Amino acid sequence: MHRFDEAITLYEEALAARFDAAGPYDRLIGIYRARNAHAEVVRVAEAALVSVRTFDDKRAWYQAMKDGAAGLLDDEPDSRGAEF
Repeated sequence: MHRFDEAITLYEEALAARFDAAGPYDRLIGIYRARNAHAEVVRVAEAALVSVRTFDDKRAWYQAMKDGAAGLLDDEPDSRGAEF
C-alpha cells in the first residue's frame, strides 16, 4: 500500500521487542535496501541474527545482507557533504 514510513514504525517496534519471527526483519531489510540505507540494513540484519529463530539458510541470508550492506557503507558520501 506504499505506506512505508508507517510500516517502518511498526516493524521497528517488533524489533525492539526482539520478535523471533522473520517477517518484520525481512520487510525492514527490503525497505532499507530500497532506500540505500545501508547502516540500517546492517543493524536490522544483526538484530535478526540475534533474535530470529529460523533455518541455517535463512541465517546465512541475514549474514549476506549484513555483509553486503556493510561493504557499501564505505561507498556512501559523507553526510556532511564534505570529501575527506
